[in-house]
Amino acid sequence: MGRPREFDEKTVLDGAIRLFGARGFDSVPVDTALKEIGLNRASFYKIFGSKHGLCRSALETVVEGTTQAVSEEEMRDFLLVVLVELAPTDQRLYDLSLRAAGRLFGDDSESLGDHVLSRARRLLDTH
Repeated sequence: MGRPREFDEKTVLDGAIRLFGARGFDSVPVDTALKEIGLNRASFYKIFGSKHGLCRSALETVVEGTTQAVSEEEMRDFLLVVLVELAPTDQRLYDLSLRAAGRLFGDDSESLGDHVLSRARRLLDTH
């Protein structure tokens, strides 16, 4: 029997959603992600395998509605990052993204468009 985990996986995934949603996926090095989400390297690779695996697991929590301490806006920002940076070259993430979009935006494509524009404005305001 292995040792119990020294971290809460849901807390780690919520942290990944916030981190990638705020800063993007490609712009966050693994070491930065580990520091920000409070996870050691060995646990990270054992549980998620890669930064990509962490992102996929985080997106699955959005789809399942099992996030704990993440706002709707943070989840929507994270979804946009996945749609722009990862989904175009990863069919599995693309499919998960469509499911997450359905959960977060329903059939309201105008709401999705409004969020994209809002996110763009926020990014411009910080640069």
